[in-house]
Amino acid sequence: MAKAQWGAEPEFFGPRHAHREGRILRALNALEFPVGPHLECAAGVGSLSTALAARGRIVIAGDLSLRSLVVIQRKLPSEATVFSVVCDITNLPFQKETFSTATSAETLEHIPNDSAATAELSRILVHGGALVGSVPAGPEQFSDWDLWADHQRRYTKAAMGELLEGAGLIPVVTVWGWPILRLYDDFFLKRVNRRRLKSPSIEDDASLMRVSDLGRKRILVKIVQAAFSIDRLFDNVRWGVGLLFVGRKLTEGGHGGPPLQSCREL
Repeated sequence: MAKAQWGAEPEFFGPRHAHREGRILRALNALEFPVGPHLECAAGVGSLSTALAARGRIVIAGDLSLRSLVVIQRKLPSEATVFSVVCDITNLPFQKETFSTATSAETLEHIPNDSAATAELSRILVHGGALVGSVPAGPEQFSDWDLWADHQRRYTKAAMGELLEGAGLIPVVTVWGWPILRLYDDFFLKRVNRRRLKSPSIEDDASLMRVSDLGRKRILVKIVQAAFSIDRLFDNVRWGVGLLFVGRKLTEGGHGGPPLQSCREL
């Protein structure tokens, strides 16, 4: 089975991708902490980095893929600046306590040693800083699609909390994506994924090309996103498709900084 190309086909997941990043941005905005430099690792094609830079954040986009970082720079609007760095999430080229916030969206599940990656992300945070991100949920949902995407694992809520705590972070973990997004995955995305498993590239399949084109239509994406927002009423139902997390690094006094008021802020 061919493996996915990291950083390729950036619009393919359309509303699903946009909804998840919207929730990550919401969690970042809810943090009560002096705004400083932000690290996105791994940055992929940089939609989250670009959104943060457009809001005035100083953003470093880190990724192993030079191709992805080139795409970020090409797509940046004129008013946004993102600094790109080729780097390994398990061995980041930054001094400790460099960033006030960091994101790791749909990344840790790809890393054989996710504990080392989480420890590195904690190391580069200032005391009281925060790591925000997402991972796929439910080991029982692991499928051929996960193998194609080169996922090493899916996470339970408890396992994600333990991973963050092991890196010295105070966790808030939310199960998300039920029932609307789970239905979207089961009745639409899984069918698309099965076609992708058989196609070396979406350019080889006319149906996949049509789906990819739909993912670029902003109005359609926003309509589907609005439907996904209903799922927030059912956060932490165990059948969700993913986990959203915030990990606060202990302050020098041994505290976790101002906490999120609740998981709803994810």
